[in-house]
Amino acid sequence: MPVKKTTQAAVAEPSRAKARKARFDLSPYMFILGFVVFCLLMLLYPVVYSLTLSFRQATVDTFVSGDMPFNGLTQYQAAIADPVFWRAVVNTVLFAFFSILFQFAIGFLLALLFQLNFPLKNFCLALLLIPWVLPVLTAANIFKGLFNDIGPINQILHLVGLGPFPWLADPTYAFPATIVANIWIGFPFNFILLYAGMRSIPIEVYEAAKIDGANFWKRVVHITLPLLKPVSAAVLMLGTIYTVKVFDLVFIMTGGGPANGTQLLSTYAYQVGFSLLNFGEAAAIATLLVLLVLVLNLLQLVLQRK
Repeated sequence: MPVKKTTQAAVAEPSRAKARKARFDLSPYMFILGFVVFCLLMLLYPVVYSLTLSFRQATVDTFVSGDMPFNGLTQYQAAIADPVFWRAVVNTVLFAFFSILFQFAIGFLLALLFQLNFPLKNFCLALLLIPWVLPVLTAANIFKGLFNDIGPINQILHLVGLGPFPWLADPTYAFPATIVANIWIGFPFNFILLYAGMRSIPIEVYEAAKIDGANFWKRVVHITLPLLKPVSAAVLMLGTIYTVKVFDLVFIMTGGGPANGTQLLSTYAYQVGFSLLNFGEAAAIATLLVLLVLVLNLLQLVLQRK
């Protein structure tokens, strides 16, 4: 008789387990419901709305009336046919390339430097974060004053017999000036992530390489760079996304000028949308900007794998 009861209990136990699994518990999903709703309303909806707007004839009249007729790829064709668009594409790619190159290089060298112990190290760490925490509006106005015709940079160059240069009035000089400003703003982000990545590398690996006779730069090339590859990939990808969508810095310093010399896709989309009041074409340019970000990141991933 006890054997029979034991057998029945053994059979009933899987049945109860199945019943417990069958009951759907909503409590874990309630905790993330707010986040999901936020993403749908604040992230997904604007993207979908901008995409649908790019396929419509959205001007001031049609936008206010709500009657925005569907016109297919007309807005994309109009944007691609505009030579200013291609000038903005080239400027955006060059702006992103040189900004990321120098931001990463400066951040990497500083991260190597701060692996050493020296006086006031923590104080210097705090100072290096100032460009990153400083509002872009403030940083843009600072560099606008620095590159002014009577600004400190021209005054210093005048003391050594150079200049003055029309930094923000000539496309030849205005574009490098905006890149310098963006490098200054963005290098602390690269530095702090690379610094944290280097700190996570075991010190025993460096000690073993040092015993084997590897000098400093050999340890950097054969230990630091390979072990830092996942962090470097994340830094470069995030830097690409952040740099390609830069708007406020360039808009405050030059407004996309002079003569479209500093025109980026972000500033061009703004001008088409809010100066020419062609919201459909502006949405098409913004969509192409997103595609450019995806292409640059995919290209970067392919090159890193090779």
